[in-house]
Amino acid sequence: MVEMLNSILLWRKILMLWLFPPGAIIFAILILYMLFIAKKKKIATCYSIILVVMLFLISSWSGEFLLLKPLEEKYGIKYNSSQVNFDLIQPVIVVLSGGFATGNLSGDAANIEVGEITLARLIGSYFLYKKIECPIMVSGGPVFELNSKLSGADIMEKLLLDLGVPPEDIIKENKSRTTYENAEFSLSLSEELAFKEIILVTSAVHMPRAVMSFQNKNIDIIPAPVNFLYENIRPGILNILPNRSSWEHNLRALHEWAGLIYYWIIR
Repeated sequence: MVEMLNSILLWRKILMLWLFPPGAIIFAILILYMLFIAKKKKIATCYSIILVVMLFLISSWSGEFLLLKPLEEKYGIKYNSSQVNFDLIQPVIVVLSGGFATGNLSGDAANIEVGEITLARLIGSYFLYKKIECPIMVSGGPVFELNSKLSGADIMEKLLLDLGVPPEDIIKENKSRTTYENAEFSLSLSEELAFKEIILVTSAVHMPRAVMSFQNKNIDIIPAPVNFLYENIRPGILNILPNRSSWEHNLRALHEWAGLIYYWIIR
C-alpha cells in the first residue's frame, strides 16, 4: 500500500512538471512546431502571440499582481508577534515543511538541512514560540526527493533544538507528504493532545491552501503567514520587464492556484 501511494505521488509530481514551466514551455514549443509542420500558419501565429503574452505575464510584476497578490492578501498578517490580541486556551504552533537540501558543511552525519522556505517558516514559528511559549508541532514526512531515512520533522526539530527550544516543547508529525496530509495528521495529533487552537505557520502564498486543508470544527485555526513575496510598490521598468524574481514568485503562485483547485475538487 505504501509503495502504491508513493508511486501515485511520484506520477503526480511528474505530471506537475509538465503542466508548469519549464516543462510546459517545452510542450508548448512542440505544439507550435507541429502546427507549422501541418501548415496551420494562422493558428500558429495566434498561438505564438498568446504564448509570448503568457510568458511575459508570468515573468513580470504584472503576473505577481494578478496571481501572487490575491493569495498573500487573503489572510495577510493575522497574527502580530509583538502583540497578543486574541485569547488562547490551549494553543499549539504548527509549522509546515517546505523543502530541504543536501550538501551542508555543518558536519552533520545526515548531510541534510532545511531549505530556504522551511527556514523562513521555522524562524517565524520560533519568534511566535518566544512570545506565546506554547508547544511547536513540526509537520513533515519522508523527504521524497532526498531518499533519506530522516523525516522532514526530524530535520526541522534539529534546527529548533539548535535555536534553544527545549525537546519537551517540540512535537513531531512525521508521516505527511502533502499539505493535505499535513492537515490530516496534525489535526489528529492536536485533538489527541487536547489542543484547542492551532496557530498555523506557513508561507503567505501557501496559506490559503493550508487553511483550506486545516478546516476543522473542533480546533480553531489561526493563520500566521510568513515569507511574504509580493512587494506592494509602484513598479519600475525593471519590475515591468521580464525578470527572474517575478518568474520564480509566479511559478509558486501558479502551483498554489492548481493546488487550491485540486483540493476543492477532492474535498
